[in-house]
Amino acid sequence: MKKIYCMIIAACAIFGLSACNSDDHTGSIDVSGSCLVEKFVLNGQYEGVINTEKRLVKVKVPVDFDQKSDMEITSLMVSPGAQSNLKVGQHVNFDADRNLHITNGDIVMDYQVSVRNDEALMSLFILEGVKGAINQADKTVTVAIMANSGIDLSNATFEVEYSEDAVCSPASGTKGNFTEPFQITLADNTATNIYTVYVTLIANPVAIFVGDAENIEQLNDEEKAAAKWLTGNIPNAAYASWSDISSGNISLAECKLIFFHRHCTAYGNYSSFASAETEAMTALARMKDFWQNGGAFVLGRSAVNYAIALGAMPENVYPNNCWGGGGGEGSDKMGDDPWHFFAYDVSYPLWKDLKIYPGAPEDAVYTLDKDYTICNTTSQFALWEPYVNAEAFEMLSGGRALAHGGDGAIVAWELKAANGEFGKGGVICFGSGLYDWNSPTPYEPYYHDNMGTIMLNAFNYLTK
Repeated sequence: MKKIYCMIIAACAIFGLSACNSDDHTGSIDVSGSCLVEKFVLNGQYEGVINTEKRLVKVKVPVDFDQKSDMEITSLMVSPGAQSNLKVGQHVNFDADRNLHITNGDIVMDYQVSVRNDEALMSLFILEGVKGAINQADKTVTVAIMANSGIDLSNATFEVEYSEDAVCSPASGTKGNFTEPFQITLADNTATNIYTVYVTLIANPVAIFVGDAENIEQLNDEEKAAAKWLTGNIPNAAYASWSDISSGNISLAECKLIFFHRHCTAYGNYSSFASAETEAMTALARMKDFWQNGGAFVLGRSAVNYAIALGAMPENVYPNNCWGGGGGEGSDKMGDDPWHFFAYDVSYPLWKDLKIYPGAPEDAVYTLDKDYTICNTTSQFALWEPYVNAEAFEMLSGGRALAHGGDGAIVAWELKAANGEFGKGGVICFGSGLYDWNSPTPYEPYYHDNMGTIMLNAFNYLTK
């Protein structure tokens, strides 16, 4: 019986194999054609530039064209035998990018059709490392530079970022005479704008970013980005070296806030910080005088230890949870849901007007974006002895816990002013690795804008 069963199985296998090889049952995949877009024209006159590698069809229209919501496809040529989801004669709303789906046999290719107005706008201006403030309404750029900066304004190098299709004249990266108003022209077909750059020499800055380099460009990339934010967003803000401070070369008469953000190997205790940061400690006498007379500080990363030097926090209370270094150790690239921390009190002035991540808890604070890479150098307080909770930290430090990480570690805190009160003239410390200003990898900025908002909030809170 077993032998007969085996013979039946063998016969089925033979007949099955024969069926698969039969000409009447052979399947095939057609990959003989292609799915290229060869021509794309809207409204009979606006021809798209086709980038097959990027799968992009970009159509430029005049700067004042306002009919993108109803445009007619008047010409569409694709590979022989190919079919598309969009057709000649069809009216399409191109206020947003549209998908052009091409098929040819079993070959499929999708293009993004993007209709863009001609545009010639400046988005960033930097003069010898100092970021300018751009006013789009009157097309002016104001750059505040220290009177004793040593920059030769008659032959200074400038950099410009602007609309992707525009042409800049004179070219970005060249030199110009900025002892008088300097004009830069941006042009993109029907769009032309002339920006006038004005340089203001500052004798008495209202806010200072301080570092150990002679000028902003000599700082490491992380500190440079933080310094450029300050000089470009706080009117009459400037950069100063520690030697400028200690020698008295820079006036603090009208200064309200010192921003010290130190990106380097994390320090495990205060004595290590004091021994390594010799230039900052050399200027300590003047910094103490500044703080005791009502001046405020924002301290970032390893610089949070400077609060101890000022006398704003006891010497035996220093960050007990530190890691990372200036060489990129511990660097992390963000995914779709970037890392974030949590505010103890969402109504605290520092967290006002932040961009909120959809679906995140109310107290979640986002400062990073997808594809953003941080070095993750951190100087924070983990909740172990003696800082077993926020209350214990506040009792020992005399400060106020502002934010914590997902593991409960205190990542931001406030210390009192010299008069013993919180607020004006106080010290705000950001020890979190998420308090980050520069990404070595490209990303689309959105939540990182919260960094600037937090800093503006801190400036207003500590100086008004």
